[in-house]
Amino acid sequence: MPTLHEANHRRGLMRSIRLLVGEGFAGPAETVAIPAGDNLGIHLALEGAPAGAVVCVASRGRGLYGVLGELMMEGARARGLAGLVIDDGVRDIEQLSAPPAIAALGISSRGTIKQRAITLGAPVGIDGVLVRPGDWVVGDRNGVCVLPADGLDEIVAAARARVARESTLRAEIRRGVPTTQALRLRN
Repeated sequence: MPTLHEANHRRGLMRSIRLLVGEGFAGPAETVAIPAGDNLGIHLALEGAPAGAVVCVASRGRGLYGVLGELMMEGARARGLAGLVIDDGVRDIEQLSAPPAIAALGISSRGTIKQRAITLGAPVGIDGVLVRPGDWVVGDRNGVCVLPADGLDEIVAAARARVARESTLRAEIRRGVPTTQALRLRN
């Protein structure tokens, strides 16, 4: 994920969202915005999300609520989702297992109601990052990054070039070349 973030001109990184369940994930975004303490919108988003998608939840709960738990996770698994990114808390953490992966602000046992959703399938802000339906969302233990769908091919190409360059640098460093020389940090 860090290489993709760098290839995306260091944009799209969610600073506070952390992977809590599973390993790395990537997929196109399905978006939903929910009010604080109300997770009906997540249920609706899960119902309509296609296999391989990453459901991205913009919540006004700021980590205070456990908006996703064991039963919802079973629904997400049955749909074949790649991941869930939640701008709030999750609950039932000991019962949760991937797939799909879950990245969230943290863990909270505080319960929720199920009355309304703010928006489904519209651009949302999560942790200060704009997520549009169809953007690619990539996450691992390093964090979560959003890559714009309209520039994805260029970002992936730049990431591959970076990986190739770093492979060459790694080989030099393993041969004993100091990092300052390999990276040309000295004048």
